[in-house]
Amino acid sequence: MRHGGEQAGGNGAEVTRKTQSAAKVLHATTPARVGAACALAGLGFALLGRLGVTLSDIQGPGGLLAPFLLGWFGAKIAFWRMAAIQGGVVLVGASIATWRWRAKRRDKSLASARAPLTLQGPRATFLRTLEHIVATHGDLPYSLILFDIDGFRVLNDRHGAEVCDDLLLCVKRQLVATLPENTRLARFGSDEFLAFVPLLTADEAISLTRRVLESVAGHRFDVGTGTLRTTLSAGLASFPESAHSLRDAMSQMTSALQEAKSGGRGTVAAARHNKVGVCRLGAEVESALSERRVRPAYQPIINLRTGHAVAEEGLARIVLSNGQILGADEFMNAATDLRLANRIDECLIEQALDRCREQSRQGDRRLRFINVSTALLQERRLLEQVAFAFTGCDVLGDLTGSRNPLVVEITERELLRDPAAALRALQPLLDIGARLAIDDFGSGYSSFLYLTALPVSFLKIEMELLKTARTSERARSILKGIKAIAQDLNILTIAEGIEDEELAHIARDHGVDWGQGFYFGRPVLELGGCVGVSEKIA
Repeated sequence: MRHGGEQAGGNGAEVTRKTQSAAKVLHATTPARVGAACALAGLGFALLGRLGVTLSDIQGPGGLLAPFLLGWFGAKIAFWRMAAIQGGVVLVGASIATWRWRAKRRDKSLASARAPLTLQGPRATFLRTLEHIVATHGDLPYSLILFDIDGFRVLNDRHGAEVCDDLLLCVKRQLVATLPENTRLARFGSDEFLAFVPLLTADEAISLTRRVLESVAGHRFDVGTGTLRTTLSAGLASFPESAHSLRDAMSQMTSALQEAKSGGRGTVAAARHNKVGVCRLGAEVESALSERRVRPAYQPIINLRTGHAVAEEGLARIVLSNGQILGADEFMNAATDLRLANRIDECLIEQALDRCREQSRQGDRRLRFINVSTALLQERRLLEQVAFAFTGCDVLGDLTGSRNPLVVEITERELLRDPAAALRALQPLLDIGARLAIDDFGSGYSSFLYLTALPVSFLKIEMELLKTARTSERARSILKGIKAIAQDLNILTIAEGIEDEELAHIARDHGVDWGQGFYFGRPVLELGGCVGVSEKIA
């Protein structure tokens, strides 16, 4: 089985920003206001002194103000007048200096925002900056792109930390030169760079990322005493097309990078439309497992010579509480990250056994392809229980050995990590006659060497290779080569992703034995639920 009220809030925020701006202006003009008040006070003292002198002149020497009192009072007035004027001058000067300092700071900030990219850090500070930008710009679209240097640990071990530090700086400069000027860029990990690109849609982000990857891959970097080449992998997410918040975009971006790195060097992967973040998705998977909403959708596999259905593959699906159906490509990466993949495997295998048992009673002897994940390979006890379920069933027990309908399907990249360990884990199933199929053959990891050591019965040819064969003579030659080798090794070939008659003809004309895809039938969701293999067997 393949795991295959916003406007009101915006107005409130605008009012808050205007209030904060007014408060800043008032704070900046306070020294000038105080200085002006002091100057007015000095002028008041001067007028008061002049009034005293005038009254003295009117009243004469025996008047209200005696000469000695007038002299004392005049001295005091003169002192406070000079103090007020000097204080006012100082405060006005301080106010002007403050304004100039704030203007320079603001100009510097604006210049840095418009200037070419520079690394910003630390990581937490950069994330707070992004949160502020997103909050300020409201619902404007943006994309997050996470770049990772392929094989950085190997490079570090081979060339040393000093050379790799130079490489990081060179890669950063290349990113700066290729990304748009309004991008915010930061070092996000030991060998990762995070780019925030405003006003960039998902399709534009994919095109931009591919240009960046090509630019880096085609560049020789001067490091240490020589030059070095490297490649980048990248994962991206876009708001609002795939993510509903910055946190969601961060989660999706990280998952997309993991998907890209599993696809080989120099690969880019984008978060898919309406794909929820890892944490939310994990909660949904947990809920679906507990409520038996993890279901298989079965797709037929056709003999390209006769046109008859000879097998079927169960593809994982989750039925959401609102009735929406999630495909495996929308939740299996998150399930793997959260260590839920083995529980999904267990649930689907249990339902596949029930279906196989019931249809075998009716004389249906089609093969049943069951996808095995890396997580399930580590559950030897569960695999032993699956084997026991076949041999212990009154119907399936008669189908052991070469008549066993079970086909265990595993991808090349999972197999090539440790072929010997994978073989040991699968041995309980192989011992009862289950056969082995290699999925996504030709996806970039192909190595024919393991075909000599493992009991492979089926090669499932990766769909992109078949599609490329429409226009590429080289791809057609590769198809012929795969078929020739498989035939010599007594291995059946299955073409995946046949979507139209032309692809069916290409596969048939190049000797491919079986075919699978929308042209022959879409996956059909089976109703029901699962209780778990172990519970079922008990």
